[in-house]
Amino acid sequence: MSTTDEIPAAAPDDAAPVIADRYRLLERIGHGGMAEVFRAQDQSLGRDVALKIFRRELASAEDLRRQEVEVRLLAGLSHPSLVTLFDATSDGDGRGVLVLEYVKGSDARDRLKDGPLPGPVVAAIGLDIANALAYIHSQGVVHRDISPANILLPDSLSTGVAAKLTDLGIARLVDDTKITATGSVMGTASYMSPEQALGRPLTGRSDVYSLGLVLLECLTGRREFPGTVAESAAARLTRDPAVPSTLDRRWDALLVSMTAREPEQRPSAEAVATQLRALLDQDAWVGSIPDPADLPTARMDPPTAPVTAGTGPTRLLPAPVGEDAPATGPTRVLPASEQEDASATVPLTERAAPAPAAERPVRRPSRRRILDLALAVDALVAVIAIILAGVTLSTADHSVPDPVPTYPAVDGTLGDHLKQLEDQVSRDWTP
Repeated sequence: MSTTDEIPAAAPDDAAPVIADRYRLLERIGHGGMAEVFRAQDQSLGRDVALKIFRRELASAEDLRRQEVEVRLLAGLSHPSLVTLFDATSDGDGRGVLVLEYVKGSDARDRLKDGPLPGPVVAAIGLDIANALAYIHSQGVVHRDISPANILLPDSLSTGVAAKLTDLGIARLVDDTKITATGSVMGTASYMSPEQALGRPLTGRSDVYSLGLVLLECLTGRREFPGTVAESAAARLTRDPAVPSTLDRRWDALLVSMTAREPEQRPSAEAVATQLRALLDQDAWVGSIPDPADLPTARMDPPTAPVTAGTGPTRLLPAPVGEDAPATGPTRVLPASEQEDASATVPLTERAAPAPAAERPVRRPSRRRILDLALAVDALVAVIAIILAGVTLSTADHSVPDPVPTYPAVDGTLGDHLKQLEDQVSRDWTP
């Protein structure tokens, strides 16, 4: 019986099998046609690791020892979106064992069981995997098995990575002749490139094709080439993947180019990463649309004219909501540099009506007119004071009544007041 056939579910740590006198098996976390994967504890360093234990007929301990150069090459690769290879060893049955970085989380295959993923999530996953592929391709390594099961999605984003690529370089460590002899095919059948299905030499563009199929499935929730190995291989050799017209045209163009049947017509992994980064920066998400009739348009086209009011990422300006909202019309898009002055680009029918002006404007008197009026009032007050003073003196001396004085003729309002004063004095003075 193999040491990994049964792992106690609730046994104490010292009862669990130990691989290579160092790695204590804790739980089985995956299995496939080539190997089983376990979470284990590295007792020397006190950390969790993932052990990939191969079937003996595919990769024995002796096979891995012969591939020492390849193991060192793969162990020397380091990238945030790559699952790191720490070591290669064997178990007690002579099976080859790879010691890998343990990533707590799920994989894209499990996530797709719940249906399509949102566009931003797909772009973030694709960007990380494309960056990882660009790195390993620059080191002369082709992955050869890009599939949802080999894309790990960490529970924590503290490292700033949305996805990690695992099973790196398995094809370089496992003898292809042994795989053929057992009736297996290197790589997951549904995601192999046409040249891989034909057994031709592979380049990094083969990984790009496989990643294109994975991204398409993430957006639609549908595997493009299902079926047996023969059925899947025959389908991709006779037709291109069907990219739904309900996807945003930028997704459409990218996926069509990535899954071109001829390798030289596909973009490099670095170019794919650049385009996915642009999608993220623009916040242009449509993803898989179940009913295009529910949207103003089925696609969102990029602007045809350059923005002249500055640079920067495009941000979405939502249409008005409520009673003031227009009856129809999609969300408007404004450059970030113009968002503060959004009213300059809003149609006149959506702008607020100006406040009504007064029916007749009020004209304020000029400063000169105010000064003239003040001087006239001061003069009137002075004249009245003089007259009252004279009347008081004259009435104080009752022996000789004074005649009624005659005042100079003065035009205007002042003259009218003097005339009234003269009449009043005359009446009061008359014996």
